[in-house]
Amino acid sequence: MKYSFCTCFDRNYLVCGYTLFQSLCKHVPDFSLYVAALDDEAYRLLAMAGDSRLIPIRLADIEAFDPEFARCRDNRSRVEYIFTLSPVLPLYLFHRHPEIQVLNYLDSDLFFFHDPAPVYREFEGKSLLICPHRFPPSLKFREQFGVYNVAFQIYRRDSECRKILEWWRERCIEWCCDRVEPGRFADQKYLDFWPEKTDSLAIAAHPGIDVAPWNWMTIHWEQSPDHSWNPAGSELICYHYQGFRFLTSQLASHNLGSYGYRMPKALLHYLYGTYARAFREARMDLSRRFPGERFALSTQANRTGFSISRAILSGLKHHNLFRP
Repeated sequence: MKYSFCTCFDRNYLVCGYTLFQSLCKHVPDFSLYVAALDDEAYRLLAMAGDSRLIPIRLADIEAFDPEFARCRDNRSRVEYIFTLSPVLPLYLFHRHPEIQVLNYLDSDLFFFHDPAPVYREFEGKSLLICPHRFPPSLKFREQFGVYNVAFQIYRRDSECRKILEWWRERCIEWCCDRVEPGRFADQKYLDFWPEKTDSLAIAAHPGIDVAPWNWMTIHWEQSPDHSWNPAGSELICYHYQGFRFLTSQLASHNLGSYGYRMPKALLHYLYGTYARAFREARMDLSRRFPGERFALSTQANRTGFSISRAILSGLKHHNLFRP
């Protein structure tokens, strides 16, 4: 099957988004990746990339499609405005591209190790699919941010999906703040209400989907003869590198310590070493394609705004630093 994926990122996160794209190129035989370019520079470079699988979208076009969403820019922080985009983007793509029948949203810091076909089998006959955080007992308190993670979702072009997306959009237009309040947090906590709003919802059960710093420890890992690591009896489909940052050319933050667990060195080397190499390769590829442009290995965190020096201090405190 041909997959239709979508994501969003700005110029600052271009290398991150391109790393996702290259992982799809390696593991997914036929796909299109629609990218909501969050600034003009990201759109310009994506449009010049010369790959038909990579389809940039101007943020201005999405705002013209949904003026009510556009007006939210005036009373929200940048990250809150990006959160508000979450339900608007699939609605825009379904409107603009009638050929899309099934659409898969991906956070730009996901990275694929295998084809997601097993998850699509779980989605058969349903209108939407979402992924639980799968917190271990010691991290259950984090469900205040949502039982489900917004990073990987599948939508089917049908009336039931549209009903949920429209409801989600209305809630996000109404309130989409980067703080916890009773029953809501950003765009994500609203997903908690989806199971009671529709019977056409699949909740992903595959252990290899949206594996992340907050749930890797719930998985029984096995090393294969080819030296890859996978959930026992299954395959690692995609890992969510939430919080990963290069701080210098030789130092990175994996963000694992923020969740209170230490990953075994062999698994850390495989998961984070693989991603760090892919990240470097994506940067090099972009540099070759655009020799007049600078693509920084280390980037400023859009959400926290932490400087590199502050990020290093935070990494020391939370045991997040490693040399990839």
